[in-house]
Amino acid sequence: MADETGADETRFVDAAPDDYLEPGETATVDVGGTAVTIANTGDRWCAFQSMCPHQETPLGGVPLLRGVLLRCPEHGSVFDVSTGECVLASDDGWSGPMRTFRTQVVDGVVQVSLG
Repeated sequence: MADETGADETRFVDAAPDDYLEPGETATVDVGGTAVTIANTGDRWCAFQSMCPHQETPLGGVPLLRGVLLRCPEHGSVFDVSTGECVLASDDGWSGPMRTFRTQVVDGVVQVSLG
């Protein structure tokens, strides 16, 4: 977001080395005091809330399916980790989105913006 001078206020915080996860893996990391789950899709890094928005099930360590899809192990919601969209409702019909965060890789470090 730009301030009144036009400067970009987006702040990226170091999350993990870019070799921390193999493609298809996820892990929850500390990003400036906030738990965030990161995922290596093989093509890019994605970051999203660490708990399923349906019933707060931890998502770190859950393997990706088909590159960008993550299935909540508790009730089965399937999310696209690149957009946060729920692409398959949970076993009880819940289908809300999850929050995602911008990522970048700088000098071998995955960085996440919580803004």
